[in-house]
Amino acid sequence: MKTNLRILLLTALTSISLNAAPFMALGDNAELFLTATASVTVDDNIYLRNTNEVDDMIFTFEPGVDLVFGRNALTSGNFYYRHKILRYSDVSAQDTDLVNVGFNSLYNNGKSKVDVGASYTETAQNEPSAPGAIVPLNLTNIRALGEVGATEKTSIGAGVRYDNSDYQLGGSYRDSEIWSVPVDVYFEYSPKLELSLGYRYRSTDLSGTAIDNKDHFASIGARGEFTPKLVGQVRVGYAKRNFSSTLADQNSIGIESNLTYAFSPKTNYLIGVTNDFGNSATGDSTETLSFNFGANSKFDEQWSWNANVVFRSVDYPTRTDNYFEGGFGVSYTYSAFVNFTASVKHSKQSADSAAFEFSNNVFSIGANIRY
Repeated sequence: MKTNLRILLLTALTSISLNAAPFMALGDNAELFLTATASVTVDDNIYLRNTNEVDDMIFTFEPGVDLVFGRNALTSGNFYYRHKILRYSDVSAQDTDLVNVGFNSLYNNGKSKVDVGASYTETAQNEPSAPGAIVPLNLTNIRALGEVGATEKTSIGAGVRYDNSDYQLGGSYRDSEIWSVPVDVYFEYSPKLELSLGYRYRSTDLSGTAIDNKDHFASIGARGEFTPKLVGQVRVGYAKRNFSSTLADQNSIGIESNLTYAFSPKTNYLIGVTNDFGNSATGDSTETLSFNFGANSKFDEQWSWNANVVFRSVDYPTRTDNYFEGGFGVSYTYSAFVNFTASVKHSKQSADSAAFEFSNNVFSIGANIRY
């Protein structure tokens, strides 16, 4: 462990000398940035096991490029590419290279909005719903969402999302294809607050022996400024899941909420509550109730901190998992182009079956460059 500590300190010191090439202007309204992230992570249970735990030190280097266009224009967005290199100090069999590529674009003329984007992300990480392994997973996400003013005080939003999960280990893991079609009507209640009526249809196709399903969520809600310091969006309604087999339909109260409370000019609190149907990595139908609380604040222009607490209760057909996570991090802005971070995270899962229980502690330090 002394050797690992020396490596950790050496990486922290040498990361200060990292340099990135200057950005390049492409025409009058586009800029090319070079990005890089380097980090060292100490993880005391990389496989999320409840016995025979394995700890390791993980080195990550992630260079990339980011093409930003349309600043202060009606249409803005970016194209990006990242290449993540993961190297384990002891368990070298988990070494891998991962790709993350995508684009985002937003058109906004004040009355109409169009949000489109697509991404392809390769990941390799532990999975709380199926602990015991590092799981390679390829994710493809596509969205096309729009909103248009129907009358002076009414607007309509609609769109489509496609999410594909492709597990690389095979075995009991189940790939999925999910299509979602949300439709919302917003009514102006006050100049800064809108009420909403919404409906979302979602279809999930699973590979192997897993059972496909279709979800319906009818909601009422509100978005905007609830008080001078509290802003965000809330949806509450009736959720129903239909299975393609003879399994009985499921009904629930659906919740989607994300709120930000500006406690002071330097401190914000983030609050989120969700209750929704889903599917685990092994294809089981789930219902997840999640509570998220976060905070971030600035000490001064260079130093800032953030903290978060997450509680998640996941109901499976044969068990219930209760997951808790708490984390704290600090950030130091060295210049407009370089910042350094350090964070610590503790997570713990209790379950009806001991095979799905674990605890995990992770410490990480890193440097980020954007030039």
